[in-house]
Amino acid sequence: MRYVIAVAEEGGFQRAAERLVMAQPPLSRQIRDLEREIGVTLFERRPVVRLTEAGRVFVESARTILAESDRLVEQTVLASRGEYGTIRVGYIYSAVFESLPQLVGEMGKSHPGVTVEVRDGWTPELDAALLAGTYDLVLSRDMPPRPEYERETLRRERLVAVVGEGHPLVHCGQAALRDFAGQRFCHPPRRLAPGRYDFMASALEQTGETFEDWESPIHGLGHLDLSDRRSFALVVGSVVGQVPVGTATVAITDDLPALELQMVWKRDNTSAILEIFVDAARGVAHHEGWIDPA
Repeated sequence: MRYVIAVAEEGGFQRAAERLVMAQPPLSRQIRDLEREIGVTLFERRPVVRLTEAGRVFVESARTILAESDRLVEQTVLASRGEYGTIRVGYIYSAVFESLPQLVGEMGKSHPGVTVEVRDGWTPELDAALLAGTYDLVLSRDMPPRPEYERETLRRERLVAVVGEGHPLVHCGQAALRDFAGQRFCHPPRRLAPGRYDFMASALEQTGETFEDWESPIHGLGHLDLSDRRSFALVVGSVVGQVPVGTATVAITDDLPALELQMVWKRDNTSAILEIFVDAARGVAHHEGWIDPA
């Protein structure tokens, strides 16, 4: 195909041979063999060398095929270096408020050839999907310890309470957990986020106070009814400024360990794109100061 295109563009076999840095007889022989193989004449040889109608169709298609072939090779080489392809990321809902968008944005700037496919889920389903190979990496706070997993802390965050905008503690801006004594603690079912629930339940228990317990059947802050002035949810600080209309956040002053958002991936995943994504995430975490919850 490259030989035919060269002859067509140069208007002769000798000039095409010079361009291709080869002798003219082998070039002529190759094209004659091609014409015999496909059963058509591509060039009129006399009085001047020019394409036949069949030759024009061949050259037009050959240019498209060669361009695609070159692109295929280029993309294959880029993929081997992690510069082209797709990474599949699963994440817990709270990661969407700030962490995940920043990671996706950084990949878009630094590695535009990489597509980041994302999907949210609860920890049990993220765990099953990572084991099955559905995801390359998961962002979660309570993935179970498994020998198959490699993990690294991406971010440490403080707790904040989300309450209705009419809640009496809103004007304070901050409060201790004991200040919510007797109020209704709203949370998702423990089976969906066991690590996070246990962390928050333990923190409330350590206050020595009692709290009503309400398990929300629907995912997301927007589905919680916090308008009664005595209900609260506990979430990570990255949701500040992004809570639903009609709600507000109150900083928690208790001296509690930070909640960790971890990157988790399978040890046997040797994808170059995965390595690049993890490196980019480390860079974002360092730049944003995510490892220091202060």
